[in-house]
Amino acid sequence: MSQSTTVEGLLFQRFTQSGFLIKSPEVVIYVDPHRIEGGERADLILVTHEHFDHLDPTAIAALRKEDTVIVASAASAQRLGGQGLVVALEEGQRTSEKGVDIRAVAGYNERHPRGLNVGFVFQVAGKTVYHTGDTGRVPEMAELGPIDVALVPIGGTYTMNEEEAAALVRDLKPKVAIPMHYGYGTSGDPKRFATLVGDAAQVVIL
Repeated sequence: MSQSTTVEGLLFQRFTQSGFLIKSPEVVIYVDPHRIEGGERADLILVTHEHFDHLDPTAIAALRKEDTVIVASAASAQRLGGQGLVVALEEGQRTSEKGVDIRAVAGYNERHPRGLNVGFVFQVAGKTVYHTGDTGRVPEMAELGPIDVALVPIGGTYTMNEEEAAALVRDLKPKVAIPMHYGYGTSGDPKRFATLVGDAAQVVIL
């Protein structure tokens, strides 16, 4: 089991919970970095919601440069107001930062009321990447359009479980699906997820 993978030249490295480094030759992006004390500095940081395992001010401070742009859910943006250039995005809103087009999309469940969490669909290096944040499988996901790489939670306690996440992958039909939000305070079996996805997508376990 590797910590990183490359999809047609785009690097994906998974950290704790739902934290990812996504790197192209032009831009370094982190999504929900948590418990990262060092590493390559970010051009762009995306924060799906304000829970501690997704919004980690210490990790963000360690990864920021002077010109790093943070794109965050509205509540997260309020909390990060002193962390440099912060752009708030609510569901349905879009922005373009550091050459990356970003759209905030619905992500909610019984523990995350609508508006608390947003997913991000963004284009980088010619690929469309979808990071769900903490969410259930919701009807709005059917409207996302083509996805190349989907980062989907499987933990079950605060998010989709393996079955729900696999059903979402079968709906979206991304080229690659990478499970997240497991092994850190929640259950979730990535191998079971891969079996349930079958041939609907290539599953990469990090």
